[in-house]
Parts: sequence; C-alpha cells; structure tokens
Amino acid sequence: MRKRSKTELPPPNTRRWTFRQKGALLEAIRRGAITAEEARERYGLSVEELDAWQRDFERHGLYGLRATRVQVYRDEKRKPNRTG
Repeated sequence: MRKRSKTELPPPNTRRWTFRQKGALLEAIRRGAITAEEARERYGLSVEELDAWQRDFERHGLYGLRATRVQVYRDEKRKPNRTG
C-alpha cells in the first residue's frame, strides 16, 4: 500500500466521520504521513477519541470503526451471561 499524503486525508473541517475516513487517518498516522498530535490538532480530536479509534481498529478491524458496529461490540461485552 502506498503512503498517503496530507492532501489525501479527510478535509480539516470533517466533523462526521465515516469508518473509511477514520481508517485512512489511522493508516496515515501509522505510516508517518501525519503525527497523532497533528491529527488531533487538525481535526479537533481528543486523545481519548483517537485512542478509541485505534483500539477499535485493532480489536475489530476496519468495520470496528463503524459507529453502529462499535456499539454492538460494546453491548455484547456488557450483557450478563444468562443461563436458564
């Protein structure tokens, strides 16, 4: 896979993120096209938010970055083990 340049990143005014945009940003950080600090500043992200994206990507892959899927994954962990 080729290295993304900053011009291929989502626009700085991005407020609603698709899972592909999140993945592109994480890939750019991993490859060194942008630092995590630059990304947080550019997009107004918190350390916790960016860390959560990274954690969800590592646990569930690209589709783990989908907001609806993440909620499902989190809900599955919270469900008590029911035995009948």
